[in-house]
Amino acid sequence: MSILPFTSEMHLTRFDRPRRPAPPEGPRSRVLGGICILLVVAAGCSSSDNLLRKKKTSQDVPLPPGVVAPRDKLQNWQKLVKSATSSSAKTKAAPQLEEAFFAEDDPQLRAELLRLMGQLNVPPSETLVERAKSDDEPSVRLQLCHLLAKSPAGSATQVLADLALNDTNQDVRQAAIKALGRLRDPHASEVLAKLLRNRDPAIQYLAVQSLKQTTGKDFGMDLKQWEAYVYGNSQADDGQPALAEKTSPRY
Repeated sequence: MSILPFTSEMHLTRFDRPRRPAPPEGPRSRVLGGICILLVVAAGCSSSDNLLRKKKTSQDVPLPPGVVAPRDKLQNWQKLVKSATSSSAKTKAAPQLEEAFFAEDDPQLRAELLRLMGQLNVPPSETLVERAKSDDEPSVRLQLCHLLAKSPAGSATQVLADLALNDTNQDVRQAAIKALGRLRDPHASEVLAKLLRNRDPAIQYLAVQSLKQTTGKDFGMDLKQWEAYVYGNSQADDGQPALAEKTSPRY
């Protein structure tokens, strides 16, 4: 059995052994490093461009020729109404607003056009009334009620009656009931009398308030007395409290 000679290197651990020097950086390493730097810079520039694009708004993008921004449309209509100070000027301005209504695709702007028409106090055309009555946007139908209350057209009672009795939107129905109260029309009172039998106490209350306006009478919330007056049956009161008196809250 042979014994290996003892050397000093045998006492050195892997931590004590000298590390081999790193090879000198060659051209290939410098090229790879430069490519990495370029990629990082390019990525940063790309993200900056994306941020700039996100910050752009629709106002920064020029509109096609002939297209007017909604804000500019509204300002033009407001100027038109404001400048119409005489009766003849209002009569001329109303058809311009109606024409804009028929051509407008934005429901919010259509509702605003009806509101502006109400400031002119000029009865709208029957064509406009029929179009607005069947509009899919509830705010348009609601503004139509306000318009007919200020400037009733020939079919105002019939249109408002239809909205008050059949519209699916509660706000529109209530606006139509209030508008009926502004009309001095016996047919409006008959519609309001029908609404007294509605199960909604809020509808009953509004119908009574409108009946006070159309008839000049005041029977409180006694629904039977109101029906007796509207339908000409003075003996209808049997002394029993009306439904609204039983269920409606105090206003």
